[in-house]
Amino acid sequence: MQIGMITACYKPVVNGVTRMVSLYKSELEKLGHEVTVFTFGRPGPDGDEPGVIRSPGLPLPLGYHLAPRYAAQARARLRQMDILHCHHLLMGLELAYRYGRSPIVFTNHTRYDLYTGNYLPQAVADRLLRRLWPRLTALADLIVTPSASMRQVMRSFGVRRPITVVENGVDLRPFHTPTDPFTKTRLGLPETAVVAVYVGRLSPEKNLPCLLEQFAEARQECPDLHLLLLGQGSLAAKLRQQANGLGLATAVHFTGELANEQVANYLAAADFFVTASVSEVHPLTLIEALAAGLPIVAPTAPGMVDIVTPHQTGLLTAPDQLAAAMRLLTQQPDRRQRLAEAARQASHRYDIRHTVQHSLALYERLRQTHPDRACRRLLPKARQRIARSLYT
Repeated sequence: MQIGMITACYKPVVNGVTRMVSLYKSELEKLGHEVTVFTFGRPGPDGDEPGVIRSPGLPLPLGYHLAPRYAAQARARLRQMDILHCHHLLMGLELAYRYGRSPIVFTNHTRYDLYTGNYLPQAVADRLLRRLWPRLTALADLIVTPSASMRQVMRSFGVRRPITVVENGVDLRPFHTPTDPFTKTRLGLPETAVVAVYVGRLSPEKNLPCLLEQFAEARQECPDLHLLLLGQGSLAAKLRQQANGLGLATAVHFTGELANEQVANYLAAADFFVTASVSEVHPLTLIEALAAGLPIVAPTAPGMVDIVTPHQTGLLTAPDQLAAAMRLLTQQPDRRQRLAEAARQASHRYDIRHTVQHSLALYERLRQTHPDRACRRLLPKARQRIARSLYT
């Protein structure tokens, strides 16, 4: 099968969507399928791997690009695909519909409403998404969301196309058996320390100022508690200033950007995973933490409730109550160990091989029910009316 993965950004950009597309590509190719990634911008200094076709675009923050069309090579290749799988709402679905002839799958990886709310007033963001989300997803033959709670969010915004839940998956092996596991001593921490770890972008949508405030509150009763922040982002400098202002200069540790293969080694030195984000869909970082045997401390929010079983694999609470959960895991090592063992066991359901097999079954079903979309290609004037209706 020839499968086209459509994404607004790809390597060397590192984010959850990029990692998922890369995992899909690798696993599908192992099974003998031919995968082509359609994206924008320029490759990294090491060039692109085989099967990546880039079109020029206007650079945007976080490695994204804006472009009105694909390059000629990409347009020609798109017409050869058996399935098109889009992984971004704006820079994916309309282009796939415009140029492709095969069934279109769209996976919704992002809380677009909350993400947009970081840059616009939330009421404005919600009105915008109530218009765009249903209209753009109407171009897909099938919508996939990684969590049932995200499906409910999309329905509340007026999305009416069929939605199937396919949970995110990861390659569990590096987290079950890290290649070079770090110790606390190697990280410059006392072996008696209890280490909470966060993995992800240091950016506004992750609610990290709240995390630091809650950590500071927890540490008042737990002086051995340390926080390890793995990642880089636009808030890095402000978070360092906040940590210093809270008297946490020796307790909060910033690693900066890490290669993906190093994350598992750092997780080996941690005792539990913590996040304050309420904007997740089905975060890979939580799954990787489970695979590393780390209990989760997180808000009771969509995405989190689909992965964490309260009091079995972690603790869920309100964002302003995370301090109490961190104290509990710090002060009760036996309980922390029980949750850690359950977390590692629970991670097996998220093996990327399961996710890919589920996706392949959906692809095959669509190929049988929607074998060729060529007959539905829009005439130029009709296409223009569709494009205008999306944004007016």
